[in-house]
Amino acid sequence: MIFRGTILTNGEATAIVCTIGAGTEIGQIATMVKDTKEEKTPLQKQLAKLATFITYVVVIMAVSIFIVGMVFGAGRYTMLELIETAIAVAVAAIPEGLVISLTVILAIGMQYILKQKALVRKLVAAETLGSVSVICTDKTGTLTEGKMRVSHIITASEQTHASQFKAIQKKTSTFTESALALRIGVLCNNSVLQNPDDIKKEWKFIGDSTESALVHAGMLSGVQKHHLDAVLPRNAEIPFSSDYMYMATMHNVEEKQMVYIKGAPEVIIEKAGSYQDGGTVKNITKKQKEWFTGQAKTYASQGYRTLAVGYISYTAKKSSITKKDIKDIVLVGLFALSDPLRSEVKKTIALTKKAGIRVIMITGDHVKTAQAIAYKLGLPSDDMHVCDGAALEHMSDKEVRKIVTQVSVFARVDPKHKIRIVQALQKNNEVVAMTGDGVNDAPAIKAADIGVAVGSGTVVAKETADMVLLDDSFSTIVSAVQEGRGIYQNIKKVVVYLLAGSFAEVIMITGSIVAGLPVAALPGQILWVNLVEDAFPVMALAFDKGDKENMHDKPRKKGEPIIDSTMRTMIIVKSICANIILFALFVYFYTTTNDIALTRTIVFVGFAVDALFFIFAIRSMRHMLWRAPIFDNPYLILSVLFGWAMLLLAVYWHPLQKLLRTVPLAPEHWVVMICFGLFNLLLIELIKGIFLVKRQKPISHV
Repeated sequence: MIFRGTILTNGEATAIVCTIGAGTEIGQIATMVKDTKEEKTPLQKQLAKLATFITYVVVIMAVSIFIVGMVFGAGRYTMLELIETAIAVAVAAIPEGLVISLTVILAIGMQYILKQKALVRKLVAAETLGSVSVICTDKTGTLTEGKMRVSHIITASEQTHASQFKAIQKKTSTFTESALALRIGVLCNNSVLQNPDDIKKEWKFIGDSTESALVHAGMLSGVQKHHLDAVLPRNAEIPFSSDYMYMATMHNVEEKQMVYIKGAPEVIIEKAGSYQDGGTVKNITKKQKEWFTGQAKTYASQGYRTLAVGYISYTAKKSSITKKDIKDIVLVGLFALSDPLRSEVKKTIALTKKAGIRVIMITGDHVKTAQAIAYKLGLPSDDMHVCDGAALEHMSDKEVRKIVTQVSVFARVDPKHKIRIVQALQKNNEVVAMTGDGVNDAPAIKAADIGVAVGSGTVVAKETADMVLLDDSFSTIVSAVQEGRGIYQNIKKVVVYLLAGSFAEVIMITGSIVAGLPVAALPGQILWVNLVEDAFPVMALAFDKGDKENMHDKPRKKGEPIIDSTMRTMIIVKSICANIILFALFVYFYTTTNDIALTRTIVFVGFAVDALFFIFAIRSMRHMLWRAPIFDNPYLILSVLFGWAMLLLAVYWHPLQKLLRTVPLAPEHWVVMICFGLFNLLLIELIKGIFLVKRQKPISHV
């Protein structure tokens, strides 16, 4: 069978087209990817709600102010003044710097994540990482080093350790069955050693890690693939599939046609009709099958990946082989392969537990192997926390939704099962990160909230993914999640900062209209505060690293608003208290001086000074100002200094005075406004002390 998308390296063939387009294997995968809906991120959903809310508020308040002015200010305000005031309210209510600030935060966050060796391909995905509640991860190469090696060869008459492989190539060697097992493993194999003539430590393999391990063992034992391929070329092949769990190749060996098979022990042992024992082929009994099965389970329970190999001999010539031919196998033996765990993974998984993040290991390995690895990693590994693909196949969607709440290990899983696992978790309101490397993984990667492709994976997987692991390491995912939480913290700071300022401006303007006074601030002055005084400090917040304790918190719930009840309380209390004072100053200066230009300038300076002080208080919601590192973000210091410089220019430079309708202030006015800013700063710290400084205890389990 020739599959669309594969490459023929040499030879000639006549083929009959069985199906085209969506009917091909790769076409079916493409259809699944296309049909998989890509949900909006939590941030996109919450920002859409926030934008809708602000729009309603702006329209209602602008219309209300116009009506109030017409009713209460009849004869006091002209129609033009009321329209100007309504515009001022709309300008005040809209946080103009929000969009650009969020873009900068996400872009800078992507750079920070890149430093952790993860490439974020989609801007909004940088923030979504911070809300991940479940990480579904492959085992090989992600939790392990991806350096698969053959550790043992088990046959009916001998067990050969890796340290004995060199003895196999000696003529006096007694390891005849181990040599045959290696011969099968090397010929029934698509991995390639690029530089067989180089020294061992410089060998470079291309292909699957398991197959590369067999080629590596063959090289150590004198069973060299490049020599065997030349002498015993492949005549036919049944490629490996996770549906039937084996691979078979056919070769001409002397006067016979030999079919070499390797695959899952449970499949090969079941199809075996005989076995090799001491150079003799014997009929296999139920007891002997149980012995081989027991050996496979024993090694699997110790964390080894196990493979069985065997052969079928034909005296009559055959031009092809099919799955129907794979029966009555002569079982030769088993391979036990090991792949060392990455040194940092166990510590990283412990960190995910503290952060309230579940880790689910998904692997094609035997259940016993998966359980052993999970135990070593500190994941729940007893039977109730483990499920295999065969069981998953017969479950309804409702049953899958139930088991994913407790299962931590999925073994013998096909790529098609991954998408069911992802969708079941999402229906349980989890935010899911899913790793994958193959073309078949693409639908699950796309369906996940954060699709993660490993750097060594296929182009299709990487093109579909939201993030690519440049080092293939699980720890990189967790580091990216930590950065994502920092990004979300910065987004919350920006939203609170801008909305608090906008709310304060709206109160001032509304209050002045209701009181029958001139408008407290002009649209141009408000725009200057929002776009010049606020914008640069807000963008500098993008360089904040976030609180170190953010991995001690649970992931935020799906649908949780950006502005929670505590934040709303802080915005309202701060804005009301600060504006009572600022409004009192507005009334005082207007009634004592009867100079509306001076009074508006004082209010304008009050808004700006408040913003430039408030930025320091908002940096940490977990620490009081005097306990937080103030100078660890030099960009923020520079932006605040720039803000002060622009404020002075707005007040004293004639072109800006004319544009903004400001007048110079006396020193005593500055003293009053700085005292006002300091009062607001202390007020925020008081509110933080009451509502926000709540250190959560680390989560011991999920």
